[in-house]
Amino acid sequence: MFHQPALFSFPIFVWGLIFLLIATFLGTAASSAMAAKSDSSRLFDPESKSLLKTSSASSSAQYLTPSLLNIGPVFAQNMAAQDPTSDTRSSDAWSHDIGPTTDAANPFIDWEESILQDQPSEAQPDAISEWEEVAPIGRVRMSLTDTEPTVEIEADLVLHDRTSGQLQFIGNVLITRADEVITGTRALWHEPSRSAEISGEVTIKTADFTATATRAAVNMDLKLAKIYDGQAFFPARHYYVQGDVIERQGPETLYINEAVFTTCDGTKPSWSLKASNFLVNRNGVATASSVRFNNKYFPMLFLPYFMVPLQQDRQTGFLIPSIGNSSRDGFFAATPFFLELGEDRDLTFLPFYRSERGLAMTVEARYNLSAGQGIWLATYLRDNKNNVYRFKNPGGPVRNSRDLYWLRAINTWKAGDWDLNLDLDLVSDPLFLYAFRHDADGFHYSQNTLTNYFGRSLNEELDPTRLSTFFAQRVLADTYLQGSLSYTDNLYRHKNIDTLQNLTSLRFDLVSRPFGFGPDMPSSPGGPRLTLSTQYDFFTRKYNNLSAVTETGHRLHAAPSVFYNHNLGGIFNFKADAGLDFSAYIPSGLRPGAWGQERHSGFDKRISANLDLELSTSLQRIFDGGPGDAVGTLHQVTPIVSLEIVEAPDQSKLPYWDMLDRKLNRRTLRYGLLNTFTSKTPKLNADGEISYYDYRQLIKIGVYSSYEFASNLDLAERNWARYYTNGYFDRGVGPVEFELMTNLSPNLSARLLSSLDGRTGQFTSHEVSMNLGNRRGDRISFIYDYDQPTLRQGPAQVNNINQIRGDAVLNLSSGWSAQFSTRYDFLQNQELETNITLSYSSQCYGVSLVYYDSYDDRKIGLVINLLGLGSFGTPTTSLSSASDSH
Repeated sequence: MFHQPALFSFPIFVWGLIFLLIATFLGTAASSAMAAKSDSSRLFDPESKSLLKTSSASSSAQYLTPSLLNIGPVFAQNMAAQDPTSDTRSSDAWSHDIGPTTDAANPFIDWEESILQDQPSEAQPDAISEWEEVAPIGRVRMSLTDTEPTVEIEADLVLHDRTSGQLQFIGNVLITRADEVITGTRALWHEPSRSAEISGEVTIKTADFTATATRAAVNMDLKLAKIYDGQAFFPARHYYVQGDVIERQGPETLYINEAVFTTCDGTKPSWSLKASNFLVNRNGVATASSVRFNNKYFPMLFLPYFMVPLQQDRQTGFLIPSIGNSSRDGFFAATPFFLELGEDRDLTFLPFYRSERGLAMTVEARYNLSAGQGIWLATYLRDNKNNVYRFKNPGGPVRNSRDLYWLRAINTWKAGDWDLNLDLDLVSDPLFLYAFRHDADGFHYSQNTLTNYFGRSLNEELDPTRLSTFFAQRVLADTYLQGSLSYTDNLYRHKNIDTLQNLTSLRFDLVSRPFGFGPDMPSSPGGPRLTLSTQYDFFTRKYNNLSAVTETGHRLHAAPSVFYNHNLGGIFNFKADAGLDFSAYIPSGLRPGAWGQERHSGFDKRISANLDLELSTSLQRIFDGGPGDAVGTLHQVTPIVSLEIVEAPDQSKLPYWDMLDRKLNRRTLRYGLLNTFTSKTPKLNADGEISYYDYRQLIKIGVYSSYEFASNLDLAERNWARYYTNGYFDRGVGPVEFELMTNLSPNLSARLLSSLDGRTGQFTSHEVSMNLGNRRGDRISFIYDYDQPTLRQGPAQVNNINQIRGDAVLNLSSGWSAQFSTRYDFLQNQELETNITLSYSSQCYGVSLVYYDSYDDRKIGLVINLLGLGSFGTPTTSLSSASDSH
């Protein structure tokens, strides 16, 4: 199922969560009230009207918590405590606080008055003669029911009125039921109305909360309750609630007068939410009047009235807003609205206003049915700015992009043994995804949302080629079957000219099945295993605006292979992988050639063979000691030698549709040496005994290289050779690759990967990273990337990379911290982006000042986090790419 939405809105978002918390605790009130009624229905024997059980006890009370009077469920769902205010009212003054009424709309007053109507007051001192002292000597403990859980009341003195059926408990009253307890100075039980009232420093304790009040009254039959000057504290989520009057007006309704909510400790909280009148209907809406958001010293926000829907589960309402200012887009504000359509469907509407760009609307639809689940997101913006760019195909026109849109979706369904998937990624232009990538309607939010639910996302952010696919797959034992329909949209090609479309694809694979010639070979763990990969594809492509399709083609590809892994004498490990690669083509129309477009020659085929052999061993020695408290260090040396042989025919006349269509002749000898140092450190328990051993790879050093015996110089001279994935066409020494990794302590690690061109003597790539930290939580890290464009795929070429990225987290002082990240491009000699966050965090709130700067935009904003409620403000950069907010 989907996560529940966080119901926040500005400025009413803070009240939404209060209502949600109150409704959550209200959820079990009805069932608990019925249980309490069932247990208390046998308080008196119906024949004799006498007490079922009476005992005198001097033992101390067991402090548990209240469900006897149905206060437990009420408080557990609706309160959280601070110190009670003083109240000088005594139980003898109850009848003067509440006068008689006949208001049928408020049954609470009727039953509360019925508790008090027979009680003597100070004006009638002689009425005490009507009361019978149940146990005049010693402390009294009485069991009021003979069912489980038993309700017991202890007091110094118990009085019983035979006429009215009332019981009055006086002095150190203790009411227990199972693991619940109520204490007070006095208590009155009125049998005809099945009601009770407790007064005098009332305390209520449960496993979930602790509450205090000056007075409380409850009715079990009508499931009503009312407490005065009540406060409660919930330690699990650390929040407090209090009110002058907290009244449960029925199973589904709660009313709080002068309500206060906070998650801060102390009598003067750093922030609090207050409302004069607070009415909650668990299955309906919550309303409040005179709403104030206060800090420790003065009010900060006031609303005369608000209303918000409220349910226990996912509910319709506003989500966390974001506001801020951008140098490129101007002032911006977004207020998401969540619409709950049932337990398995919902919609989220996100209007995102940018003063310089206009109003963008995003709709997110989610469903989670028994047959499948899916997420659809659609965004549209009528842009006030003209985004001008030129298509990259020859003669491509200039486009003014005003109508911006992006439709993305992932859907998964189940149909018998088949898994069905639909991925959509349709966008108006290549600038749209990049421009708003960090906003609530941008690329990062969509990517994280889809990845969190499905474990995968769509195309990369800056990839101009957007692929949409419908595919069905079936996995049974060691076989795999898949069929797909695809459409590719190249955003830099006008009308998708020269874009290859793999419209239809069928694939069948046999995955690693035991294979052999003897009766024992298939069952042998080290025996050979057969793998078969087959695939059918249908391609189309057009080269100009005059013809819809100028190239079509069918391809059937099959690649059987046999894999064998065997240990030789317990010293060497031997691996062998041999296979064939077969492709058959039926193309038509034009194809790219060395001198322009040429026609396909009809049916053609290609058969190539490959053989991979690898031999490795491992030499190791253990030394005593090591860094820190290590008791031993393992040094392991692993030499590896491998040989790759590929025999491929001339492919210059074959179609080129993807990487399956080209095989380079190979006779490549690869060799390398890997050194690792691993420490063994004992970890002790509280008694000083070894609990476990911590194994850490301290250092890893690897050097790898290759030598090519084959020559493909004739291929390098041809135009289609650019499609190869490697620039080495002639025999000779291949690149030398270095690998160094260190992890000397939990607070220090580094990594180096480098590649040296063995023919030119120049480095072609570097990846260097380092992480430094301490126990206080400070952290500094950097990553340097350098890569030459050796990878080629079709006419496109991967750009050079020469960038460095740094990140730092510093705890400046108590409560204060700073975060810094930056990325610099040496090829462009400019800073790509910088993010600085200064944060203050206290026990119950946090404030962050955020600054973001990129080469085309600058943002500044404020983020406020209230403990227990969430955060709101201006998310930027990676801060906005949090997981799903619902």
